[in-house]
Amino acid sequence: MRRFIRHALPVFILLFLSQSVFSQYRSQTVNLYVEREDQPDGGIFLPAPPDTASVAYIDDFIQWQWGKSMRPTERGDRASQESASSTTEMARIYSEALGFKISRTETPAIYNLMSRSYHTAEQASKNPKAKYMRIRPVIQYNETPTGRSDRLESLRTSGSYPSGHTTRGMATALVLAEMAPEYQDTILRRGFEYGESRIIVSAHYQSDVNAGYMCASACVAAMHSVPEFYTDMEAARAEYYEKSGRKPEDKNGYPDGKRILNEPVDTASNRYYGDVAQYFAGKAERATERGAQAKADADCSVEALLKAFSAPLGKNLDVKKTPAMAALVTESRKALLQNASDLAASAKFRKSPYVQLCEAPFAGEIEKTRSSYPSAESEIGWGVALILTEIAPDHANDILTLGYRMGSSGIITGQHWATDITSARILAAGLVASLHADEAFRKLLSEAKKEYAGG
Repeated sequence: MRRFIRHALPVFILLFLSQSVFSQYRSQTVNLYVEREDQPDGGIFLPAPPDTASVAYIDDFIQWQWGKSMRPTERGDRASQESASSTTEMARIYSEALGFKISRTETPAIYNLMSRSYHTAEQASKNPKAKYMRIRPVIQYNETPTGRSDRLESLRTSGSYPSGHTTRGMATALVLAEMAPEYQDTILRRGFEYGESRIIVSAHYQSDVNAGYMCASACVAAMHSVPEFYTDMEAARAEYYEKSGRKPEDKNGYPDGKRILNEPVDTASNRYYGDVAQYFAGKAERATERGAQAKADADCSVEALLKAFSAPLGKNLDVKKTPAMAALVTESRKALLQNASDLAASAKFRKSPYVQLCEAPFAGEIEKTRSSYPSAESEIGWGVALILTEIAPDHANDILTLGYRMGSSGIITGQHWATDITSARILAAGLVASLHADEAFRKLLSEAKKEYAGG
């Protein structure tokens, strides 16, 4: 027995050391910016996915039919190819958007930023997926997977809400848009389409993809609370300017929602039925406590925002007592409102629900000349929430819950259609990415962080 122990002990020690080294190696290769347990939880700040008996499911069903119609087309082929999800696939997709090849050897700094962001975002959808375990449309409708890399058993045993592909793809897009603001519209459009590809191959519903966009932006906000992220971003940005031949002063302003998003839903579109159904579901809540809350959320003035976000931040925001944070909210609101206004002016005009349906407004005055698309309140609410999440990551879930609620309130008040609100939130995430490329904004953000940390 002693001889066995004497001879076996070195083997056990070797195995232990090998496992330890391997474990360290794996940890180094993943090298996340933020671990799963420290990220915002979509199972908390997002609502539950629509049930098949819910009116919100109408839009999911309509978009599933749209996706099915796209499968025999060239767009369907691309969607099938994009069922692959890896750092290599991200490099391929965004190389096209940037106009030069991204690789570990040719652009090591950009590849490092992209890889670490991708793997960090990989964790962002896991909690809500496990919580809800929503059945995917390909299983719900007994279909055969059309995504080249999708496997039926994997689709059957993993949750549909939110879309992990969308979360990873859009998070990568937001990070690269911040790095390369001159290409931001093209990059963000590809991130948006990467999510739509999951609808086409029936791996996800529209609401799963929408939730993926939200998880992505929340994850990227969390990454901005990590100093390493900024270090990697600066290295990648320097490499980008060297590789592209552009200069920082070539930056193109705010993201153009008309180039990033789809056209607003028309009354002749099938998706209009989903919007109308959600309008009447929201209208039923007006007499409740949630209705009173929605009416209050319609006020997106600086004063109202400071008051509303004081509770989740655990700090009374005030122009005099917290001047740096008040300045950050003020300037961010101004940029978000301008971005929404620019899109409203350039996109096809859409009547607000209460105007379209000839009803009296539940909140505010009648504004027949104001377009419902996009929802400025939704862009402001979600955008400010993302920025404040960077300052107070420990309060992320409460902050994001409030920011998301502000958008949903527009459905209850009848000021905006549901699809206009979703578009505004996506645009908000892009605008926040763009702001981070601006030195003046970064200075405001830094001062606000110091003020918040000071107590």
